Amino acid sequence: MMATSEYPDTAASIKVLEPSRKPASLIRESPGLILLAIAIADMWRFADPDLWGHVRFGQDILNAGHAIWRDQYSYTASGHPWLNYEWLGEAVMAAMYGWMGVLGLKLMKLGCSALIIIFLAAAIGESGALPIIQGSVLIVTAAMIVLQVQIRPLLFTFLLLSTLLYLLARDCREFADSRPVIRRSRLWLTIPMLAIWANLHAGFISGVVTLWTYAAVAGAQGWFARRSITRMLRLGALAAFSTLATLANPYGIAMWHSVLRTVLNPYTSMFLNEWHPLLASMETGSAAAMYYFAAIALIALLGISLVLGPTGRDQPMVAIAGVMAAAAFMAVRNISIAAIAIAPPLACHLSLAISRRWPTIGSKSPSSAARTALALTSAAALLLFLLTGLFSNRLDALHSQPAGACEFMRQQHLKGNVLAQYSWGEYAIWHLSPDLKVFVDGRYDTVYPFPVLADYFRFQFNLQDGTRALTSYPTDFVLVAPNDPARKLMDSERNWRLVYGDAVSLLYARANSSAAHLSGVPAIGDAPIVTFP
Repeated sequence: MMATSEYPDTAASIKVLEPSRKPASLIRESPGLILLAIAIADMWRFADPDLWGHVRFGQDILNAGHAIWRDQYSYTASGHPWLNYEWLGEAVMAAMYGWMGVLGLKLMKLGCSALIIIFLAAAIGESGALPIIQGSVLIVTAAMIVLQVQIRPLLFTFLLLSTLLYLLARDCREFADSRPVIRRSRLWLTIPMLAIWANLHAGFISGVVTLWTYAAVAGAQGWFARRSITRMLRLGALAAFSTLATLANPYGIAMWHSVLRTVLNPYTSMFLNEWHPLLASMETGSAAAMYYFAAIALIALLGISLVLGPTGRDQPMVAIAGVMAAAAFMAVRNISIAAIAIAPPLACHLSLAISRRWPTIGSKSPSSAARTALALTSAAALLLFLLTGLFSNRLDALHSQPAGACEFMRQQHLKGNVLAQYSWGEYAIWHLSPDLKVFVDGRYDTVYPFPVLADYFRFQFNLQDGTRALTSYPTDFVLVAPNDPARKLMDSERNWRLVYGDAVSLLYARANSSAAHLSGVPAIGDAPIVTFP
């Protein structure tokens, strides 16, 4: 056994995190469990409301051979600068769709899910935790991220964050071992990683925050442990160069402006559910409340583990987990990011806490049952892949889309400008562009000026001056859901007439337009099941 004054752990702690021992690896010892975790993380697949736009915009990028600089799909911001921080992610999605259709998108998601789990398992393995604890934490984390691991550019943020955490966890262990470094953590890889990340998705900001958090805490840790400023300077320089690498994008520093605009946009946290604070979201009593409760329970479990299994070996990783947990409380869209960041320190400290109280747990070699476990977990994973439709060419929409109304407009050859829910905008763009332009769509934070957004939300929620969206813009059609607050406003407008309706959407046209005088209007249709494309 070897212990130092820097880390005065108990005997049980040293047994779990013995520096001279090669850390247990689930990838090496439990490949079936890894496959099962991949299947869990990948098991839910649906068409996000923005998927139609992501693929269409990616196709435009591939056809042009470069990022698209100005909007061409709206009538409220036509020609306005478009700071698309997902341009490369959308190009990848379009390429996969062009290669194998919907199945190509599913395979892209599967590949990313597999790499997320593999790098996360490697990061957890660097903690030196007991294999049974590593496996349990990995499965729980896979279940926590399944809702947000979808076919959208955010997928690349989860992948690169798990990769970054592995590099940092490896560096953290090498420092804690206080031995000549045999393995190299290769932290320099963060520089090209952040450069690519900044072109794939705006979540690169989480990578920058993670790296600076690690540099600050690990640098201070190195100073107090060895009275040397070398580690602090090296990590600080690495974080600085990695941050500068994010400027290697088509928009330069404007990319940061676009990301900060999204974070600071007052309408984002006010009206968009995924940007609501965690505790406030639980109070709404929505169907996702259990998921939010599980997120709080996971964060609480980390806190309990830190108390029951303290160690100074992984302070930088604990700090990162704390920052990301705070981000989850600020917005529920950050729950998966928090779960990924929490996994390595949770495995470490939970393993310490359990080993100190039950020293024999996990000490027996699992080799006698290894083949059986591999067969069972592998079979369960393959069954999960089949039952969840991995190999089908079908992708159902998560939320209702105005398929009936769009088909009515197509059949009647209706052209012009439509004011619709922002979550319907990209569906309408896919099916009706270039004959139709939208008031707003899912690119609200990268294209549309604040006054346009203000007018949209006033209309959508039937607030004061809600009619500005009708009177101050060349709006030809209005598309709302039957239960939208805006429906009451439209029904009270004598200058507008209902021309189509079904259980999902209602289409209005100006009373003096040709569309309002079509034979058989208002037409009543059925709301078809929506699938991508």
